[in-house]
Amino acid sequence: MSGQKKALKAYQQALIDAYYDTWMRQMLEPLYEAFQQWERGDLKHSDLTELIHKVHRENQKAYSFFTQNPTEIIVCIKLDSEWFSAWLKDNPPPPGVEL
Repeated sequence: MSGQKKALKAYQQALIDAYYDTWMRQMLEPLYEAFQQWERGDLKHSDLTELIHKVHRENQKAYSFFTQNPTEIIVCIKLDSEWFSAWLKDNPPPPGVEL
């Protein structure tokens, strides 16, 4: 594999990893906060259980999305133009690499 091809694959994987991290944080941070509320006694067991099930369903969607072909994932990430533009600004492609 040429150096350019390796650089492209590494850059693509960095993009996918960053998007995955964003997706997971958006999904799991409310659950984390809910556990803290529950621990303090501010949230009922039933409400926490409902949120756990909701997050589980969202996680199944994430699994389906992130196990697709990487090229398809990247096309979808680019459609999230606000996120993609911000990521690109902080992570410019290496010389000669284009997504």
